[in-house]
Amino acid sequence: MTEQIRPTQESLLLRQIGEVLFGASWQAEFCRVAGVSDRSMRRWASGQDSIPPGVWRDIQAYARGQWLTIKYFDENITPLIGESLLHPIPNTRPMPDSWGLAFALATTGGRPVRCYIRREVLDDRVSYQRMSDVFDYFSEHADVFYGVAQRKFDSGEFDEDGRIVIGNDDVHAEPLPDTRGSRRAEKRSSAP
Repeated sequence: MTEQIRPTQESLLLRQIGEVLFGASWQAEFCRVAGVSDRSMRRWASGQDSIPPGVWRDIQAYARGQWLTIKYFDENITPLIGESLLHPIPNTRPMPDSWGLAFALATTGGRPVRCYIRREVLDDRVSYQRMSDVFDYFSEHADVFYGVAQRKFDSGEFDEDGRIVIGNDDVHAEPLPDTRGSRRAEKRSSAP
């Protein structure tokens, strides 16, 4: 009966690095990078033989080269993403109308982005009887609305007027509480 070979820490590390760098055909690609035969690679991957330090140096040099390339691309992509981050415009307030609430955000570069919350979103969560309640609700949950606007901005979802429109479908999984019942309870407890 033949003794079964168990993978070693080294062979598992070799496999992990190989799969990350090269995917499914990692052994063939590693053979090319390290300049070794496929038989040697199979023996190392199985744990049958230990991996020479020179091979580890070749692997490390190749991995560092890939990392430096990825780092270069990452550094060039980061400003592009940063330009598209939305933030509130100082000294602006949301503007109500009979169909909802409009507010504005701006990109990092200063380009304004018009946003609109449909009245259905607010009607299902806050009483429209006093506009101050709507403004308070918006202020308390502005981060949620800004986050939804960012998602829609990132995916290019604008209406025909170039606005980001937020409806109930956009906020169904968001932590927006229904405050209408608490307002009614307040009124009842303050009644003479």
